[in-house]
This record gives sequence, structure tokens and C-alpha cells, in this order.
Amino acid sequence: MGTHSSEFPDSLQAPQHKFLNNQVTVAIIDTGISPEYLENPVMLSGINLSGEGEMDDTTDSGKHGTEVARTILSIAPQTRLVPIRLMNRWGSLRKREKVEEAFDWILENREYLGINIVCAAFADFSHATSDAEHRGSRLQQQIAALREMNVLTVAPAGNWYQQFRRKSPQGMAWPAILREVISVGEVERREDGLWLTRRTQRLHPDLGTGCYTTVFAESGELGETSGAAARVTGFLAKLKQTSCYAITLLVSPLLKLSQTAYDENASSWIAVNGKYIDQDTL
Repeated sequence: MGTHSSEFPDSLQAPQHKFLNNQVTVAIIDTGISPEYLENPVMLSGINLSGEGEMDDTTDSGKHGTEVARTILSIAPQTRLVPIRLMNRWGSLRKREKVEEAFDWILENREYLGINIVCAAFADFSHATSDAEHRGSRLQQQIAALREMNVLTVAPAGNWYQQFRRKSPQGMAWPAILREVISVGEVERREDGLWLTRRTQRLHPDLGTGCYTTVFAESGELGETSGAAARVTGFLAKLKQTSCYAITLLVSPLLKLSQTAYDENASSWIAVNGKYIDQDTL
């Protein structure tokens, strides 16, 4: 899929700086980032698509985006951050098509900014077992194109399990349901091991739809599946910082650094174990 820069105003064009080194750069699609609340972050030019404020104002309108950034930096502190302010001050998405606009911007600026990972730290209120209705959609094509360019998209599986479990015990929210996405569920550590949380949505590969939750992780202080997604983003960034491989080739090593988690039905799931991720793992 190609990008069409002529369809966008000048404010959406690539910044006039380019990074060609091996630093890891993460674009965070959320409420923005307030760098003054982080410890020495390396911030790159982003964009505000929230409909609030100027297009270059990527200051966090809430707290969520900054906490996602903090979680990533706690694991991989040298990560460069690109803030994409998409949600408004209440954490709501004004227009769904703005997600596609954000990914178009990423596609256009990927090379200039050296973006390796997109952390799309949001989920809608849905619970699907397949991405069939989204195949061929603009967003699916954008994320697939990024993956072909060795850019991973990480998204939370969703927090609505309790609301949907009677209708369907398995399912994930959008955009995590897209099979090109690294979808992340949430686990918690108990005395007898790792267990899926009561809120996390989940989709097992045994269901055979071609879509499934890629990995589970503890969510840290941020909480919920967005916190788990932020941690997995940090793990991938750390692996990339200690590896010469393209980021897309590091998903399998990440999954090998895992342990088994269980749900209330004794089903087993893959959960990443962060303590194994160091420079000696690859």
C-alpha cells in the first residue's frame, strides 16, 4: 500500500530531521505526552489530531499517554518517543477515521523519525473473534504496510471481558483484533503463578479464526490491558536495543521468553516474562 502525501495539508508533512542510527523510536497514539513529568525523555516531533488545540500541541490532555510513555521508558529508557495526540481530554476518540489519519502520518514520517513500533494504546467497546469485517479496510492495510516496512503495531486486547463473557467468552476489541497487530492481554501474578485478570479480553488460537491474543503481560502501575501493551512495547524496544535484527523478527524471541498463564477455565496462554529480557537472551 502506498501513502498519498498530496492528500494532506503541509502540517502533516514530514519534519525536517532524519535519524539513521539504531535507536528505537516508538510512536504513541494516545492523549499526548507531557515530557516534564518524565525523566529525561528523548522527544521527537509528533502531531495533534484530537481536535483540541494546535496541530503541533502534543501535550497530554489527560494523563494516560504520559503514563504509557513512562511505562515504556521504565523498561527501555533510551527509547525515543513520538507523541500522536488522538484522544481528547476525557480519553475519548472524537472521530474513528482519525485513527486512519494517525497511521497515514506514521507511514509518511516513519523513515524520517526512524519509527520501529507503534503503541496504539486504546481499544473500542467490541468483542470480536475474527477480523473478517475489517479485512481490506484502510486501517488494516496501513498496519499491514507498516509491518512490511518492519514496523510493529502493539494494541491492548480490551478490558470488557466481564461485560461480554456470557455472550461469548472469547473475543478482542478493535484494533487489537486485526491479525497484523501484536495484541496484548493482561495477567496478574498470584502465589500459584500467572492468571488472566477478570477484565482482560482474550482470544485463543485454538478457536481457529486466524486471530488470537499474541501475548499477555502484567500491566504495572498503569493497569488494564493498555498497561500490559505498554510493557510489551517496552520489552520489544529493549530487545531491539540489544539486537541487530529487524523489530518484526523479535516477536518470536519475545514469545520464547515466556511462561504459561491460566484462566478460570484452566486454559493456558502465553505470558511474557520480563525478567528474562536482557542482552544475553538473543
